[in-house]
Amino acid sequence: MDFGRELYAPWRLAEGDVLFRDLAWFNGPLSPHWNALLFRLFGPGLSVLVWGNVLVLAGTVAMLHRLVARVSDELTATSAGLVFLLVFAFGQYVGIGNYNWITPYSHEATHGVALAVAALFALDRSSRTGSVRAAAVGGLALGLCFLTKPETFLAGAAGCLVFLVEALRTRKRRIPVVFAAAMLIPIVISLVWFGPRGTIGAWPPVLDAELSRMPYYRSVTGFDVPGERSAEMIAWASVWLLVVITLGAVAWLARETRTLRVPVLTGVVVLGAAVWLGDAIPWGDVLRPLPLVSATLALVLVARMRSPDPAARPTTALALTVFGLALLAKVVLHVRVAHYGFALAMPASLVAVAALVCWLPWWLDQKGIRGAVVRAGALALLAAFAWDRVQTTQGFLAAKTEVVGSGRDAFRSDVRGTFVNGAVVQVQASAASSLAVVPEGVMINYLARVPNPTPYINFMPPEEVLFGDGAWAAAFTEEPPDVVVMVPKDTSEFGRGPFALGYGRALGAFIGERYTLRSVVRVEGIPFEIHVLGLAAGP
Repeated sequence: MDFGRELYAPWRLAEGDVLFRDLAWFNGPLSPHWNALLFRLFGPGLSVLVWGNVLVLAGTVAMLHRLVARVSDELTATSAGLVFLLVFAFGQYVGIGNYNWITPYSHEATHGVALAVAALFALDRSSRTGSVRAAAVGGLALGLCFLTKPETFLAGAAGCLVFLVEALRTRKRRIPVVFAAAMLIPIVISLVWFGPRGTIGAWPPVLDAELSRMPYYRSVTGFDVPGERSAEMIAWASVWLLVVITLGAVAWLARETRTLRVPVLTGVVVLGAAVWLGDAIPWGDVLRPLPLVSATLALVLVARMRSPDPAARPTTALALTVFGLALLAKVVLHVRVAHYGFALAMPASLVAVAALVCWLPWWLDQKGIRGAVVRAGALALLAAFAWDRVQTTQGFLAAKTEVVGSGRDAFRSDVRGTFVNGAVVQVQASAASSLAVVPEGVMINYLARVPNPTPYINFMPPEEVLFGDGAWAAAFTEEPPDVVVMVPKDTSEFGRGPFALGYGRALGAFIGERYTLRSVVRVEGIPFEIHVLGLAAGP
């Protein structure tokens, strides 16, 4: 699926191909070049990207831990870090294993979030110490973030703006100036190196109305059925509110107690109830009200920013909250742990952890209510949530009985891996020097180490909108691949019908005229076939 692209592009760049010329790319230039650098230093391999991503994850966890600790306490920050690691970092909650921080569907997503967090981390330091150097580092980080994905850059910029406005309020005018100047450095370098098209990356696709109308992207945001999604959000918000009110009531009843007995008992009861209910709780949907929660927290924090004492203003907390809220825009009515949620819902989730484990208990303590009761109940719910997500991931991992690839490219898959192995064997046996997998499956190119002679990596409906069926056919006509592998793919989620019938008609016609069937990859008992086609002699 998508992760094949994440391996193929840096491999080809490391071999000398040029992005936006030899490879048609629709994101920013930073991530594929970073991964290509890793391949140049250590050689191509899935494990090389995995360990590179582990380092990115470790740095992001460390920065977020310190930021959350700054606005709460160490217990809360550690809880937030564990939620990040156990729920978002390594999880698999759908049939595709590339929605996590180790093998992301798009490195621009994880790199973008990491760089935005780095910018906030640097500005937090600058706001506390007045360091202009830290502001410059933050600007560089956000400028690099611009070269990944628009949604991560805009969210990072929104969070950074909180710090910059506060710097202006406290007459630290050099900080915004230095930050802005430093942010422009990587953008200007990219403009010189890659030109405007390469620098703006995914901004044109984001603004493309035809893409946004596709059923797939509407389902991502939740606007495919907005009424239903809004009702689900409100229902889950009501559940959250009921839980908080219940814990608050217990905390009020225990307001005269001072021992740990009531908080511990509350935690045990909450955890026991969650375990007893088991699968009756749809834990994968519990994040639905995050936009409402984040917006409410942002309003409360904005009100506190009016304090005349700069030290009492929750600048870092507000910046984190605004960052998390802005990231949710792409999934606003359909927030979930799965799919894009591993990156887009993570920051807002950690802010919610801070609110439940620290901010709300602290506020209750100020009112003479036993906040530790709510804290214990929140920690128990987080433990149940994380345990369920780990168990769900384990279920998917248990089905991965096939080993795909070898050496540093080896990974485990379910039965689909058998088809990939068979296709790779057939391609290698053909001694082909060039290969195209249609409509998608560039992982086969990478594992067989056979490049596509055209610039195009995938041949799906979104790519047709971006590049055009005519451009595909022209590229194949100019330099036809030796072998074409046809992989059955259900494209109904894009509303275009199957390849060569609902879309890609010109390329489909070219393949039908110029290629003949050489072999078929089958697995007994599974109604699925991969067709390996060879280029026929003559025009």
